[in-house]
Formats: sequence, structure tokens, C-alpha cells
Amino acid sequence: MPAIFIGRFQLFHKGHLEAIKWILKREKEIFITIGSSQESLTKENPFSFSERKKMIEETLKSEKIKKFKIYGMPDFKNDIFWAKKILKITKLNLKEAIVFSQNPWTKRCFQKIGVKVKAHPMFYNNLSATQIREKIIHNKNWRSLVPKTVLDFFKNINGKKRIESLNKIIQKTA
Repeated sequence: MPAIFIGRFQLFHKGHLEAIKWILKREKEIFITIGSSQESLTKENPFSFSERKKMIEETLKSEKIKKFKIYGMPDFKNDIFWAKKILKITKLNLKEAIVFSQNPWTKRCFQKIGVKVKAHPMFYNNLSATQIREKIIHNKNWRSLVPKTVLDFFKNINGKKRIESLNKIIQKTA
């Protein structure tokens, strides 16, 4: 059965990668849905949909993972509409869909429409992209928390400067 895995991936990290590998040991294919796809160049969402997609694709290809598809999903104010829209883009129906998530809001959205939701383990001590962005801003060790493909991509787009400058913009307006 195909699995749906949803995240913003505002920087794709090793915890995401391990969750994908874990899910693929249990399901035949994974549909990775990049949430908040309309967002970019903000403190919480510094990367565009296409940049996030590229980070994920390059990492999964380097890991020889082939059974995946990537979709983008913008935010909507209606939880039920949002969950149904994800089913529509993945071409899955209520009975065949299974969502893997640790996010309480995501779980509620899919449970409201009758989709099976399972939790995947949290890897790397509950690592989050928010923690990684904070480490980047404060010049703390973060490079070991992302796959090499993401680190290379990050360097090529000067991601450190982007994250730091977006943080400064927030501080000036606060």
C-alpha cells in the first residue's frame, strides 16, 4: 500500500531520511508531500518548493531509494479540504491511503475524513528542521544532522546566508 508522508522539510534532515526508510520497510511506495509549498523566503520557510523537492530527490537517489513520488501542497484554511486535496493529488482513496505522521494537526486532519494514520518513530532525538535552522543562526554544529547531498545543495545556494538574513529581518521588525 502506498504511504503518505507529509512535512515542510525546511531543510531535509537525517531524521526525515530515516523516517522514509522506516516507512518503506513497511509499505511498497511513499508519496512525500511537501506542505506549505507556497511559502518561501521567511524565517520558518526559507526554501522554495522546488529547492525542497531537489534536496529530497537528490538525497533519495543517492540512497538508491526509487519507490517515491513527491508532491507539493499549499496551505488551506480548511483542514478537511486540505486532507482531501492531498488524497486527490496522490490519486489515493480513503480506503487505500495510509498517512505516517507525528504531527498532531496532520493526524487530526486525516482522521476527520477517515484515513488511517500511523506514527513513525522519531529519529535523532526528535530532530526538527527548526532546531537545525536555530543551530545555523547561532553558529552551532549542525552539518552532521543533514545528508551530504543536502549539505552540498545548501552550500551551492548559500543557504547559511539566507537563513541568517531572514532571521535578521524578523529581529528588525520585532
